[in-house]
Amino acid sequence: MSKFSYKFRLVGQSACSAEYECNGITAKLDAVSDSAVRVAVYKKGDSILPTFLVDPDNKFLLKGRDRLSADGFTGALTKTAEDEYTLGCGVKLSIDTDNFLIKYTDNGSVLFRDRAPLAYNFSGEFGDGNFHYVSREAGEYIYGLGDKTGEVNKYGQSYRIEATDCMGFDPKSTDPMYKHLPFYICENSVGSYGIFYDTSDTSYFDFGKEINNYYPAYKYFRTEDNVLVYYVFFGSKLSVLRQFSALCGKAAFPPKWSFEYCASTMAYTDADRSIDKMNAFLDRAKELDLSCKGFYLSSGYTSIGKYRYVFNWNYEKFPDPKAFVENFKANGIEIIPNIKPAFLSDHPMYEELRSRGLFVKNEDGTPFVTRFWDGLGSYLDFTNPEAFDFWKAQVKEKLLDYGITATWNDNNEIDIKDNDALAYGFGDGEVNAARIRNTLTYLMVASSYTAQTENEPDKRPFLSSRCSNAAIRRLAQTWSGDNRSEFGDLRYCNNIGLTMSVSGLGFYGHDLGGFTGDMPSRELLLRWLQLGLFQPRFTVHSWNRDGSATMPWSYDDIIPSVKAFFKQRRQLLPYMYNCAYRLAEYGEPINAPLWLYYDDEKCKQPSDSYMFGRDILVTNIFDEGKNETSVYLPEGDGWYLGGRLYEGGSEVKLTIRPTDAMPYAVRAGSVIATDEGEYGFKCKEKLVFTVYPKNSGTFESEFFTDDGESYAYLNNDCIKLKFSVDCGANDVSVKYENLGNEQITPEIRLCEEDKRTLYVAVQQSDTSCC
Repeated sequence: MSKFSYKFRLVGQSACSAEYECNGITAKLDAVSDSAVRVAVYKKGDSILPTFLVDPDNKFLLKGRDRLSADGFTGALTKTAEDEYTLGCGVKLSIDTDNFLIKYTDNGSVLFRDRAPLAYNFSGEFGDGNFHYVSREAGEYIYGLGDKTGEVNKYGQSYRIEATDCMGFDPKSTDPMYKHLPFYICENSVGSYGIFYDTSDTSYFDFGKEINNYYPAYKYFRTEDNVLVYYVFFGSKLSVLRQFSALCGKAAFPPKWSFEYCASTMAYTDADRSIDKMNAFLDRAKELDLSCKGFYLSSGYTSIGKYRYVFNWNYEKFPDPKAFVENFKANGIEIIPNIKPAFLSDHPMYEELRSRGLFVKNEDGTPFVTRFWDGLGSYLDFTNPEAFDFWKAQVKEKLLDYGITATWNDNNEIDIKDNDALAYGFGDGEVNAARIRNTLTYLMVASSYTAQTENEPDKRPFLSSRCSNAAIRRLAQTWSGDNRSEFGDLRYCNNIGLTMSVSGLGFYGHDLGGFTGDMPSRELLLRWLQLGLFQPRFTVHSWNRDGSATMPWSYDDIIPSVKAFFKQRRQLLPYMYNCAYRLAEYGEPINAPLWLYYDDEKCKQPSDSYMFGRDILVTNIFDEGKNETSVYLPEGDGWYLGGRLYEGGSEVKLTIRPTDAMPYAVRAGSVIATDEGEYGFKCKEKLVFTVYPKNSGTFESEFFTDDGESYAYLNNDCIKLKFSVDCGANDVSVKYENLGNEQITPEIRLCEEDKRTLYVAVQQSDTSCC
């Protein structure tokens, strides 16, 4: 056998798998479901690290899962000819045993295929690492990869999959960013598919930036992992995203308060008397009658001099932390403290941790030391059960015992690239820490999560994590990181958010106003708030270079507009919370590009419009000094906007000034839940359901809500309304049924644009039998 020539043969087969072998190289297929398959390529004797990313049974993983496990898989791999297999969805896999090349055919057309003559780096033909080369169609669309910058379509670009602390990033071009997520969706002339590479190692994608005359057009994945394990999903773009989300486990369902305005700034906790700044914030929010439900407490509360020391309360800044927390909780505001996974070398607890061997280590057993926050420090080794339990105990003792219920897990990209750094591992010996950086991040968040759930077992915990991956989303929400307060960044930060959303990181947001730089102008602050209205995380956060704090009241003359935005956010909260439930349960994103739901060609072009849930379309203005925009309403649905019903395919001109409440289009054939209660520092919800009917025909709509904090909804102790709507020429008839255990008599109205008569009735359950 020579390089570039490998003759594989079938050595094992079952109803759901097929295994091929060539000179100690194994290539294995496993049917995951009717529309997904796993491919694993590895060599005899390879040590395969466990995965924390794949979790179809929604288990709480602390030791990981065998990367080749088929537990939770439900698919069948039907052999239809020699070296040819069919999935339940009809996609056919044809294996060329010369170099093990897979061709995927859908309805008689080739969807994509491994690149001939060689797609895998079996014996170093392509250098170091594992490679996977696949076909590339000119002009195809590529979406995903977590928080990658630039346009939403990644075609023609190349990226490194690795997490880093990139404060002040350029949202048009910086790479890598904070997330590690090797998953993408591809759409070409035949259809759509998705590929997820199950690895925690540093990896690379090229979607056509590289061209090689000796091969047909290709795109490729390269990883520093010693094995290659990947999943392929088939179906619509939305189906692919939902399948990926289900494979990796359900996203955590955050408590309802976390969707309201949550404040933050570095300036308050950097101040000498932080408690005075915090109390002044509380007084100002009350004075302006602005609702606030959370405060992200920046790391200055842990400072000794100019450095920050996790779990160390600075009692000069906060003389009585427990009283401070209790005061904010009494006013309905949860404190979300910043915690970091590294201990500076002069941290009061450093020597104790060193002596107990709880840090990531060098080969000689001494702590591995690296740069961290303008100093030198060591990362806690969360694969070590003792270190995991130490962190959990500190979260309880230093935070939760003071009445805190949430955590902000920050600076957790675990910046270790030295191959000599060693982690405790997963029970089979030490592991190169650089290979499991985002696994260490996951275990950090898992330790915080464990502390919080043990402290309040009946309540859904709230955690935020800057670094994220397919596993961390099961425990925490995320955000786009330390962005800049520059107008030119606004559009591209929104692109980053939408890219995260179609990568399975649906619970996201931004530091509204921009984190680093100058105080944003009035116009920029207002445009940021207009964008944030429709995103899960609604937080203004800053570390301005002049020491000022960006706040909703930074400019007195725009406070009326800010308050109107906050009221609009509160009004939309029932709709958003229903979307959040659907994200957690079904993997349907809260925000998405138009192309996720519409095949309309215009929806695939760069756009300042996006979907908010399935039923609302939003268009923002991102350019300084501009107030006019044009909105494209996708074909296939009617749209209510600006007092009238438009046909799909229409272009509508809008004027949106920075001070204006945000207009949005509502899809005909929907029921939108809003809060029409009185807005203020203390609010009481008043649910109203508005029907946006079609011209004719029928449709159904669903709505969920619960107590906003517990797991009782899993026992159906919630409200689950199902609306059945019949749109006639002169009237609209609505029948509703509550499938949950909590009682409600919904207030239902017809949208103002529709002049038909509304009839409402309770849906009678069918109790007949046959």
